[in-house]
Amino acid sequence: MFKTLAPCVLLVLLAACGKQNTAPAAATPAAPASAIPVVNVGVNDEACEPMQLTVKRGKTQFLIKNNSARSVEWEILKGVYVVEERENIAPGFSQKLTAKLEPGKYEMTCGLLSNPHGVLIVE
Repeated sequence: MFKTLAPCVLLVLLAACGKQNTAPAAATPAAPASAIPVVNVGVNDEACEPMQLTVKRGKTQFLIKNNSARSVEWEILKGVYVVEERENIAPGFSQKLTAKLEPGKYEMTCGLLSNPHGVLIVE
């Protein structure tokens, strides 16, 4: 009789030892993710569309679309320094650029370096 009960007792003991506190932990709400604003910029053969942008300080994602027939670049300049850039954007294609900017006035190159520069104001 003990031979047939031994495996049953062993299983009961193992089950009791392996049992852990399975009470659900208190749910903590997820912190809301800050959405990064997206700004659309078009670049044609002669200029940016628009030529002036105003954004808030911090991170901004620029979606740059090449509306010209040749590869172009788009840059954010602070004086003579290139702060951020996207080069060789093929005709008809778009590229994303996420920049973390401090308040101030910046320039934007719009396609060719010889094109008029746009203005980017960060508040």
